[in-house]
Amino acid sequence: MKAKIAKSDHKFVFSKIYSDSIHLLEAAEIITNESSACELSILGKTNILNSAQNKGQINTGIAIKDHLSKITKEVMECDYFYNPEIGYIFIIGPLTSIFLNDLEGKSLGAISVGPYGILRGLGISHKQTISHIKALKKGGYLMIVRGYDDDLDILENILRTKACHIHERNSQFVH
Repeated sequence: MKAKIAKSDHKFVFSKIYSDSIHLLEAAEIITNESSACELSILGKTNILNSAQNKGQINTGIAIKDHLSKITKEVMECDYFYNPEIGYIFIIGPLTSIFLNDLEGKSLGAISVGPYGILRGLGISHKQTISHIKALKKGGYLMIVRGYDDDLDILENILRTKACHIHERNSQFVH
C-alpha cells in the first residue's frame, strides 16, 4: 500500500538570470508548455521609461510581454519603475503588483532596497539575490517561476536538459 502524500499549499520559487532575451524566451516557452500550474514573471533593465517612443525595442519589455502573451495565450501584466540602485526596470507577470505596491507614495520596487527585500521575501537566498541584482544592473533578465516544489523540480531538470541541447546546438554554429 502506498502512502498518500499531501501536496503542500505553500509555493516556492525558482529564479534564473539570462543574459539575452532569446534564451529567456526559449526557457519561458518550455515552462509554459511543461507546466500550466506555475506563475512566470520577468524583470529586466531598460534604458527608457516611455515605451511608446521606442515601440518594438526588446529592452522596453513590450516585445517580451507580447511574446509571452502569445505563448501563454493570456494578457500579461507589464509595468515599469525606477530603482536608484539599478535604473529603469520593467516587470512582467503576476509579481508586477508586488513590485509596484505603494509604500508611502513610492512603489516597493522603487525603494533602494526594494528588489532585494522582495526577492528575499519570495525565498531566494541572500547570495542569489545579490547575484540577481548585479546581473540586472548589467542588463540581464531575471526570470522568476513560482509554483509547487515538485513542479519546480521537474521544470528545473527540463530546463537544465534543454539548456544543454540549446547550448550544444548554438555552439555547433560557432566553430
